[in-house]
Amino acid sequence: MKQPSRKQLLVRLSTIAGIVVALGGCAFVAHRLAVGWSDYHDVIAHARWGWLIVALPLAAFGMTSVGMVWRRIIMALGGDVTRREIFVWYQIGQMAKYLPGGVWPMVGRGEMAVRGGTRRSLAYNSVALSMGAAYLCAMLVSAALVPIIVLTNDDLGGGLWVFALIPVGLAVLHPAVLGRLFRLAEKTLGGGEDQQVPGWTESVTLVLRHVTSWLCIGVATWFVALTFDPHAPILEILFAGILSWVIGFVIVFVPGGLGVREAAFTAAAGHALDPEIAATVAVVSRLVFMAGDALGAGVAVAVRRRFSGRTVPEVAPDVPDVMTGS
Repeated sequence: MKQPSRKQLLVRLSTIAGIVVALGGCAFVAHRLAVGWSDYHDVIAHARWGWLIVALPLAAFGMTSVGMVWRRIIMALGGDVTRREIFVWYQIGQMAKYLPGGVWPMVGRGEMAVRGGTRRSLAYNSVALSMGAAYLCAMLVSAALVPIIVLTNDDLGGGLWVFALIPVGLAVLHPAVLGRLFRLAEKTLGGGEDQQVPGWTESVTLVLRHVTSWLCIGVATWFVALTFDPHAPILEILFAGILSWVIGFVIVFVPGGLGVREAAFTAAAGHALDPEIAATVAVVSRLVFMAGDALGAGVAVAVRRRFSGRTVPEVAPDVPDVMTGS
């Protein structure tokens, strides 16, 4: 029986370590959310839990659709990947977002793509562009809701400062800027090939492809709000829910935006919901999306096992410096 090579052993060990650490991060999130749960007792006592049955699959679909746009981004950069492969890479890799620090979601998804046969620089460039495009779209969707909400309510809560990042994000998508960033990544990560750079119009189109994802995420949050308030206004909850994700992404030093996203939602939805209800919706929404992530990862693991013989390369790729220290 052929013994696995040192590189293959390192890849397997890093995979096991990544799973353990990701589970630890999820446990940490759950523990933090449990603190102060008694403060929401009265609100929970009158909850209509049936709405969560609808919210969970919609949340999972919204997150999964982000991964499907990632596939289009990889193809726009010159790569080739199937829907099944991108589903597995995205669902398993994004569990790293529950680790402290903004770099781990990129490492998690990037390494899944590398192990699937994608060139390292292309993999990481695609993840960076995917994350940037997704959250730029979230800012645009939130900004589009502002005029509608202002017509009925002048108080939009905190967090409007993030809209200042929209012109910056659009400027970065210009091929002249994006090309320089890709070349810098090529020098850092290696690969030996020039990175294909999409045109500005194509990049903006990739950004707008995330609209459906964010509407699903926003509506799923509204379903959670209906669990505790049957009169929760949809537009205000959509705005608060999507904006809170952006702020949680910008504040990168906590796992999955833990605490930041909840605080941002509570502030933004404070005019539409009672403070106790807004805080409860923020916490339960976190649990719903965590459950959606876990569901997606579980399905991805099952899919990967079934098709591993056709999707996992025979020779394991080099383990990156960030994971091996070499």
